[in-house]
Amino acid sequence: MNLLIEADHRIRPVPFKELDKITVCQPRKLPLSSGDRLQLKANDQSQDGRKLANGELVTVKQVYTDGRIALDDGRTLAKDYRQFVCGYAVTSYAAQGKTVDDVLFSDSAVKAATNEQQWYVIISRGRKGVKIFTADKIQLRQNIAYSGNRTLALSIAGGDSVQKLAKIWGRNAAYVLNVHHSERLSVQRAAETAQNEKAEREAEILRQAEAVKQSQVVKPAEKPSESIKPIEPVKPTVKESETIRRLLEISQQPAQHKSKGMRI
Repeated sequence: MNLLIEADHRIRPVPFKELDKITVCQPRKLPLSSGDRLQLKANDQSQDGRKLANGELVTVKQVYTDGRIALDDGRTLAKDYRQFVCGYAVTSYAAQGKTVDDVLFSDSAVKAATNEQQWYVIISRGRKGVKIFTADKIQLRQNIAYSGNRTLALSIAGGDSVQKLAKIWGRNAAYVLNVHHSERLSVQRAAETAQNEKAEREAEILRQAEAVKQSQVVKPAEKPSESIKPIEPVKPTVKESETIRRLLEISQQPAQHKSKGMRI
């Protein structure tokens, strides 16, 4: 079986086993200048023969008048290489294999966009920390409990669908059945997790309502007890030091000294 595509005013067949080599792009204008970050979207080679990897993040050093783009790592994109987008923010899928110091994750609160597999990719990208921004943390918990595996055509087809799917994939029937079994287990686990998350969400709502109710209760001001009398200030009394008095008495006595019978 083939996929028919039109290129250069010609219709060409592409075998299904070659579909991973096709990149679908939409042309649009993108102003560039030195220092801009780009994310490459197709595998290729730079002009000096070095590898350009799909999903790689690069920095623009210079844009030549003929359309070539020089990168800060020394590579140069050919003038006909235009499979790239802005690289300041990437999806969790595109972040696989990358490691940075800090990760800022913006959750869309859409089940299809956040699941167990993507969540693992997100929280394992940062060396120092991960900050998560979401409008509904309970919904986020439910989304990451979803496995993210797509439902196979085998799950909704019957008869000789196993053999047909094995032929399309280029695999044997045992491989198709194994994938189908794994898919059923994932669906079952997701259903159980969703039920538990629903109960947890209801409990969280009740706790929040109780907290709001308690914060609105105003306690009456306590009156001072009549049995407690105010403490009267005590004037400090200073006694005359016996040591000082003794020194004064000694100083008032005439000094007497004896020296060989003579009195002074």
